[in-house]
Amino acid sequence: MPDAAPRPGRTGLAHQPAKPLRSALPRGPGRPSAAAAPEQQRSLILDAAAAQFARHGFAGASLRDIAEAVGLSHAMIRHLFGAKEALWDAAAEHLFARMRTAMATALDGIDPDDPVQRMAAQVRASVRTAARVPSLAGFVMQAGLAGGPRYAALVERHLRPLHAFALEPYRQLAAAGQAVAIPEHFIFMVATNAAINPFAQAANSRALAGIELTDPTVADAYADALIAILQHGVLRPQPAAEVAP
Repeated sequence: MPDAAPRPGRTGLAHQPAKPLRSALPRGPGRPSAAAAPEQQRSLILDAAAAQFARHGFAGASLRDIAEAVGLSHAMIRHLFGAKEALWDAAAEHLFARMRTAMATALDGIDPDDPVQRMAAQVRASVRTAARVPSLAGFVMQAGLAGGPRYAALVERHLRPLHAFALEPYRQLAAAGQAVAIPEHFIFMVATNAAINPFAQAANSRALAGIELTDPTVADAYADALIAILQHGVLRPQPAAEVAP
């Protein structure tokens, strides 16, 4: 699927084009065949790497474990990606490319000049992406816990552009006097963090409520609830129109 062309008002992510998503190979998860296309093989490796980094952090993840997860040799992983640092960078780009693709697809079906529609579409795209790629939240959390130059690079390359992009509809509403005065980073935390982070703790939902957050129907219901909460808290009540005598 080709990348969606950026529209006006989407400049926050436009400089980082997303790669098209690839279909999983029909061999079961994480096991590319010898004849697997290079891009398919690369995608499966990066999925496995992202899962390992999300589970164990950079320091705890092992190239050998990642290689074993996809049925390849440790030497092949090093041949394709080099050192673990390069694989981590590639996994970060892989995860955020999926988010950018989901955002572009979601915004294609709405009026980009309607900030209420856009805010809802962005929240739904974030929830659906996190449901399909639960390692995204864990990857970012682990990087933040570790801190240091690697996290600083993640912020500048991926998180800061996403932050600016996610806040565009709120800033548009605020400029038009249609939003209540809330620190805008709090809006980001509700619109994006609350959309993504629970999927890193999906076990809690299974244990406490008996629900599977990654189920598409459940994920959409969660997105509906989050959108309703966000709109109720952000949109300024509009005065009722006067009725002419």
